[in-house]
This record gives sequence, structure tokens and C-alpha cells, in this order.
Amino acid sequence: MKKQKTAAAALVMAIALTGLTACGSSNNAENNAGAANTGAATEPAADTAANAGAADNAGADAGNMPEKPAELTIWPDDNADSVATITDITKKYTEKTGIKVNVKPVKMNDQQQILSLDGPAGKGPDLFYQPGIGNLVLKGLVQPVKAEQAVLDSYTPEALKALSQDGQLYGLPFVTETYALFYNKKLVPTAPATIADLEKLAQEQTDAKKQTYGFLFEGINFYYAWAFMGGNDGYIFKQTDAGGYDVNDIGLNKEGAVKGVQLIQDWFKKGYLPKGVNGDIVGGLFGSGKVGAVINGPWAITDYKKQLGDDLAVAPLPTLENGKHPTSFIGVKGWMLSKFSKSPEWASDLAAFITNQENALEYYKKTGQVPPVTAVLNDAALTSDPLVKGFTEQVQFGQPFPTVPELDYVWDPMKNALQFASEGKDVQKSLDDAVKQVQDKMAMSGK
Repeated sequence: MKKQKTAAAALVMAIALTGLTACGSSNNAENNAGAANTGAATEPAADTAANAGAADNAGADAGNMPEKPAELTIWPDDNADSVATITDITKKYTEKTGIKVNVKPVKMNDQQQILSLDGPAGKGPDLFYQPGIGNLVLKGLVQPVKAEQAVLDSYTPEALKALSQDGQLYGLPFVTETYALFYNKKLVPTAPATIADLEKLAQEQTDAKKQTYGFLFEGINFYYAWAFMGGNDGYIFKQTDAGGYDVNDIGLNKEGAVKGVQLIQDWFKKGYLPKGVNGDIVGGLFGSGKVGAVINGPWAITDYKKQLGDDLAVAPLPTLENGKHPTSFIGVKGWMLSKFSKSPEWASDLAAFITNQENALEYYKKTGQVPPVTAVLNDAALTSDPLVKGFTEQVQFGQPFPTVPELDYVWDPMKNALQFASEGKDVQKSLDDAVKQVQDKMAMSGK
């Protein structure tokens, strides 16, 4: 029991230390990279975010709620398992309130663009699902959520920060996550502790003709590749002494980042990673027992457990040559209150219902995704789960996205740079070109 409490405490402590911001992750790699393209908000103090939400909700108690709408519409991400569970949860809300909930899955990466068109036309959702606040406020797509202090107190303060901007809270948190190393105990009895161990595994178990591999991950996806760049002391934007970021000091082509990409390039050159590797390849081969270990996030737990059963295990990413752990991205996804909702009080009420202790725990049990709800983090179902423990260990070594909108300009150039590196092109030149593209994009935006 002591170990169970320690695991939960580790997750809460790690989240608190890292100051989570937006992270995009879903059931495929393209979503993982693309969803984070929104950047992240400046994080207010935890009590400021909570008090702002409470102030907005001064008249939103049961006695002062406006007339019930006939229906509310929500846009979850289009993962089948998640949608099924959310649909079941919203049915309970309908039974409780009499309000019909239309659940319309929309790919998380596409929601902002679609909402910007559908919202003003009155066809958008009341709630939509996003990885942090990003530039949603700048785009005029959200409004402050209306939640009572008792509701806000149920979440970790850092999760509220991730969905806040300038002291205003625009959504309620549902999932907190990072990525780690899944491994098949039938092929890999003990998790590789170091990169040398991982490379030995690749050397011994990789046979491209048989489509068997020691380990796989999406090497040209910046979302995952960053772990090896940051772990080698790379940085995206230089952090200032005041805790902000100097966006004019870009580190993506400097020594640490270069070293990380050279490591990944070496894996392509040796054939450990096949060219063109993507999320479908990673998941398909690992699930069919042809790969010893893969890097992925908790959204993959459900499918992997169905495929591998008790042979599935999770461990933190193996340490690098410098003795440091790879710095996986960490983030929070939540239900954002649409600027165009005509029933913001009831939409906020629905968001609070979906993310309450009972339903957040149900969502975790059905999907394996961990909610930043304090009571759930301390629930025995979560603290006793060895798969979750692997992520709680990795989250201690992770880091949030830089909290600047300029992060938007990084993703496409870095995707291209990693693609070039995987094809054997010069890493330094590829990253120099990527940084020049980022700078050009910033200049064109007037930043």
C-alpha cells in the first residue's frame, strides 16, 4: 500500500514540479505532433487561475442557473474507445439534467479551423477538446469557463494553469500525459536502462526482411524526437531568468539539439528504424509481437493491452550517453468552453460533470489515460497499476512546451529537418535551415 501511495504522490509531485502546459497527443503520431502546434499560454499563479474561474461563476450555482437548453454539443477527439466512454458519460448527464448531449467526434488537430468557420455560423460545439489554451484566446474561440471553487479545487493546480491565460480559466482539465517506453516482456524480459542497452536490443532483434525490430518510434516526429534533443541539453527557445522565453534565441540548431538528431539519424543509418516509420507501423508491429519496445503515450495502453495482455510493460525512457534521461514533452488536454456557446453556464456544468471524480476514474479505467483529478490520482485502481507507474517515473524527467505562441512556427520546419536527417542529409545544415524557416515565419507574423 505504501508503494501505491508513493506512485500517486510521484505523479502529483512530478506534475507540480514541471508546471504542465499544452501537449498534443492522441491515438496516432500525426495528432501528437500537430495538436501541440497551438503553442501554450502564459501560466498564471494557480490560485489566480482558480479565483478567476470562481469569480466568473459567482452566480452559477444551482439556484441561479439560467433556463436549461434542450441540448448541448461537444466535440471529442475521434478516438473510438474515448468517444464510446465519453458518450456513456454524457448519457448519465442527460439522465441527471434532461439535457440532450450531441457527441460529434472531430479530429483534435482540425477542431480549431472548423470551429473558426462553424462557430460564427451557429453550427459549432459548446465544448471542444484541446491540448491546452494555446492561441485559442487570440483567435477568439473560447470564453472563460464558469465553475465553482469546489469544482476547481478537485484538479491539480498545474492542470488549471495549462488551460488558463492572463488569470482567466477557459476549460476544465481531463487528461495529463507524457510518453514512455512500452516493452513486450516476452521479447524483452527487462526494460533497457540505457541507450546502449536499447541499441544492443536493436542490434540483436532487428531483421528488416522479417519486419522484426528491437525498438521503434516515430523518429521524424518532433514530438517524440525532442526527448533526445532536450536530454542532450538542447532547447527550443532559451528560458530567461524571469521564467519566460527569449524567442530570438533559438536552440534547435545548437550543440545539444544537433547531438540528439545525430543519434536518431544513426538509428536510421543502421537500419534500427525503417525509413518512413509512422504511428501505424509502430503500433501494428508492436501489437503483433514483432517489436521488443516502442515509445508511445498512455493513449496506446488500451490497444496494446488487448494485443499483448500481461506481456505488456512500461518503463521510463533509457538514459542517454551523458547519463541524463530523455526529456519527454508533458501536457494537459481539456474541455474548452466555446466562445460561441449560447449556454455557457450549462456547458461549463457539463464539462465539470465529464471531468468529476467518478467519470474521470471511469475514463481512466476504459482508456488508460490519467486525469489530473487529485482524488483519482490517489485511487487504488490507478496507484496499483504498473503501466501507470512507468509514466509517473518518466514524467519526472519531462518538460512542458515553451509557453509562447511562436512554438507554432517550429513544428513544420522540424518535421522537414528530421525527414532530411533520416534520409542521410547533413544534420547541422538541416537544422540550420529549420531555424531559418522559424525565423522567417516569425518575421512574417510581425513578431
